[in-house]
Amino acid sequence: MNKVDMDMEKYDVIIVGAGPAGLNCAKQLGGTPLRVLVAERNDVVGPKVCAGGLTGKSIESLNLPDELIEYNFNKIHLNHKNKLFYLKDDEDFTYTIDRKELGQWQLKQLGKFDNIEVRTACAVSRITKEYVVLNGRKIGYAHLVGADGASSLVRRYLKLPSGKAEIAMQYIINETKYQDLEVYFDSQSFSAWYAWIFPHNNSVSVGCMGNPKVISSKRLTKNFSAWLKTHHIDVSDGKYEAFPINGDFKGYRFEGNIYLAGDAGGFASRLTGEGIYQALVSGGEIGKMILDNRYHSKEIDELIKLQNRHNKILYTLIGAGKFRPLLVEAGKYFLRSRSISKKVIRTIA
Repeated sequence: MNKVDMDMEKYDVIIVGAGPAGLNCAKQLGGTPLRVLVAERNDVVGPKVCAGGLTGKSIESLNLPDELIEYNFNKIHLNHKNKLFYLKDDEDFTYTIDRKELGQWQLKQLGKFDNIEVRTACAVSRITKEYVVLNGRKIGYAHLVGADGASSLVRRYLKLPSGKAEIAMQYIINETKYQDLEVYFDSQSFSAWYAWIFPHNNSVSVGCMGNPKVISSKRLTKNFSAWLKTHHIDVSDGKYEAFPINGDFKGYRFEGNIYLAGDAGGFASRLTGEGIYQALVSGGEIGKMILDNRYHSKEIDELIKLQNRHNKILYTLIGAGKFRPLLVEAGKYFLRSRSISKKVIRTIA
């Protein structure tokens, strides 16, 4: 080893990405003898292109204070062929939140730990089995956690494909007239997926999602524009955003003490688009694995089972083709049953 390598800065754990997965992993490692570095490429922790929807599972995992929650719902308005039906429960089961505020709150939780350092504006340009290059400097690691989202550099270093990634697009509109969480099923426009309206405190997210292998990005964009006009939603002053959703799970623990969490690991739901809960769980559980090499995560096992269930539903909807609207109508009928409605809520929230 040359003198440069001997003088190289080293950490026990380097976490790439300060999103929900990376910050929750760091929190799990807080207060231990391990030196932990969280490297975030953006200038500020928290902001991310995201619809900002959370389920009850996420709220329980984070133990979030009430002031961070913008809206809470015990009912989702479902729309199909201009007819309205509901997914509802006695208790609130879905929420909206500002992603920047969520990230800042998670970051604040790390302030009490002397062994954790968070660096912003810190981009990874190269990864080797011994070190990463951050802003041009080599930094060594014993454990590397890729929590850097759907376009993960760590995932690419491991040569893992993301061939099943969905794409989502949305407009953020400064409008407060929307008060309900709405989901629109339109087989002609969005194939097996859907459009949404998610209200926030001072704005609303109006978006849709799909898979480019099933419906091209160009066609999805065109259909979304037509759908917006049909529903008289003015986006002329809105902020357009597009982002990938990686549900192409290939594993989370790899040779050389390298791990993948959240969207980097392909934990997101390809059916609903949800990824925050999966990020929180996988990040925290990977932290436990780093602390105990023999630890086996039953929580991640459950995430994989949940994703498999969602994938089966999605493949059924894709395969149904022109008969897809009949499946939605059947679902609408069965949701009249309180017990079935509760089972659906447990599956997604």
